Amino acid sequence: MCGGFVKYHHPAFSDDRYDLDFELFELLPLVADTAPAARNEILAQWIDGFGRYKTASEKYEKILASDSVFEHRTDIGWIRDTATLGRELSERLVRLRSADRTAGNRYVSQTYYETYDQWSPNPCFDGEKPYYDLSNPDYGYRLLTVFRFWNMVEYFFPSKYLTDKDWNDVLPEYIRRMAHPTGSYLRETRRMIAELDDNHAQYGGGIFELFGRYRVPLNTGFVEGRLIVVTPDTVPVKSERKAPFQVGDEIVAVEDKPVEYYMAQTREFISCSNGNDVLAATADQILRTKENRPLSIRYRRDGVTRDTLADVTKMPGHFSWNYLWKYHRTFSMLEDSIGYICPDKLSKEEIPEISNGLKKTRGLIIDLRYYPSQDFNEFVSQYIVPDDVKYTVRFTYPDLALPGVFYARDYSYPTYKTEKYNAPIIIMVNEGTQSYGETSVQKIQNNPYTITIGSQSAGANGNISKFTLPRGILGAFSGLGWYYPDGWVVNRQGVKIDHEIRPTLEGIRDGRDEMLEAALSLIEEKTEEE
Repeated sequence: MCGGFVKYHHPAFSDDRYDLDFELFELLPLVADTAPAARNEILAQWIDGFGRYKTASEKYEKILASDSVFEHRTDIGWIRDTATLGRELSERLVRLRSADRTAGNRYVSQTYYETYDQWSPNPCFDGEKPYYDLSNPDYGYRLLTVFRFWNMVEYFFPSKYLTDKDWNDVLPEYIRRMAHPTGSYLRETRRMIAELDDNHAQYGGGIFELFGRYRVPLNTGFVEGRLIVVTPDTVPVKSERKAPFQVGDEIVAVEDKPVEYYMAQTREFISCSNGNDVLAATADQILRTKENRPLSIRYRRDGVTRDTLADVTKMPGHFSWNYLWKYHRTFSMLEDSIGYICPDKLSKEEIPEISNGLKKTRGLIIDLRYYPSQDFNEFVSQYIVPDDVKYTVRFTYPDLALPGVFYARDYSYPTYKTEKYNAPIIIMVNEGTQSYGETSVQKIQNNPYTITIGSQSAGANGNISKFTLPRGILGAFSGLGWYYPDGWVVNRQGVKIDHEIRPTLEGIRDGRDEMLEAALSLIEEKTEEE
């Protein structure tokens, strides 16, 4: 804890004069198995070795008194614990808190998005060394991994207070785990990242590193608590006496391991914001393997259990449950003048045509089970969000100059003085509604004619902050905390839903999109009320 505090607080780390990684490697042997008093003296002298610096106490006091400072912040009360740290070390840490960090820090900065040519307040950790050439890091680098990751989260993860496990318990646990001589560095690192309980932390291909890039190309999803084949099968099977999979088949085991085994693996090694995310990740990873070989699959059809071998194909990306086999166009007219928008490929060039089409509709369905295009934001601002909306979202972000302190800011996206849609709008959401998709839901919900249906969204919003751990392991977390203006937390909880709608086994077998059916019925009801 002391090393991470010094790393982000001491002005000496504003440039590359010192390398904290190697400072750590030199310091650890000196303090290991050392009596507390001697350890504290060594640490105090170590801090002194970085030289003198100016302080800026008044500036920081003003920050802490600001109404925009978020209620959840990192507890640094331990730096005043003289019983543990001794008077001299405690005094140095307390003074470091007031150090003038105007010059910034080499290990953390604001994020720059080259695509949009703009800065964002979420943290960027590009200053860290990746150590790509480490095939099997020794204990020193394993400890570095734990310290680096834990301190990033401790001071700059806005949703740390939402994790299931107390973050103070994570540090000693993974120091012990990394010390185990037979422990897999990759698995322990991915397990540690999973402690974030943040879907954005799946960045970097953790699911593929751990479970393989080969997959049975079979579309499955959890329906009524069971893993079900949800779209027609084209997967070749090795056993000639067995028929290919059919919609509605239940997968009960893969490689002789039950579905519950793979669900436990997901919870342990894949960062998921909520239960819906766990199911989605399990449905993907259960059919993965690291080797290009068939997988044995046990499935149940009409009460009869069958076994087969299914071929795999190289599939580094996620396999999505595709609802849109019938309506997958940007804009469609459904039964009797009801508009349907699939926003994943919507472009600016299509907006005028869509706006003209909306004039002929008595209701609109927006399918946000898919990640929307950036141009969809333009459409929503022009034709959906009222001009008088004061705030659309609230987000929190770290103060890089005062590590562990976060600001809260209410924000409203730009709108246009154009005629807004004033007929019923139904938004469809599920676990595929994530990040920018969740922001889109929040924006649209400002239109008073909006109803949101579906199941819990991903609960992972706020620009991602990427990081690299030794051996080049990539990771990320939601670098902004994300809320509704009334304080409703989107991260982990998901967007607000008016009516919960989930697919049923009967509906899957009949090839129906029950959420779409519910959306059409709601528009009929609203139209009749008028």
